[in-house]
Amino acid sequence: MLRTIIALEQDGLDVRVLALNFEVPNAAFNLKAAIKAACTEYCQTESGKATYEYNCHSFNWADFAMSVPAEICEKHGFKVIQSDTTDEVVNWDEELVDDSDIPDDDECIGFTGCD
Repeated sequence: MLRTIIALEQDGLDVRVLALNFEVPNAAFNLKAAIKAACTEYCQTESGKATYEYNCHSFNWADFAMSVPAEICEKHGFKVIQSDTTDEVVNWDEELVDDSDIPDDDECIGFTGCD
């Protein structure tokens, strides 16, 4: 089963989005708890502890995405699905159709989809 976690970072009006895709065994699988356990295990390794200390004793979603090896994730019951997608934040209310491109009933001549 595929699951996606979206991590957001907001700084005033600036927003960064990190989309993480996972393969999990079933719908009841507690993915967030498994990720936290994998991060904890990684931070107990030499390289993980170095990352944790470098980040002032902090380890967040970006650190997870960049650092935790697949072997540790799989040990905790999930797989990270790598993808070559790019993420873009859009405004929910952004207009996707220009009003001038939709003819009024009396302006249908020449437009496709008019009766």
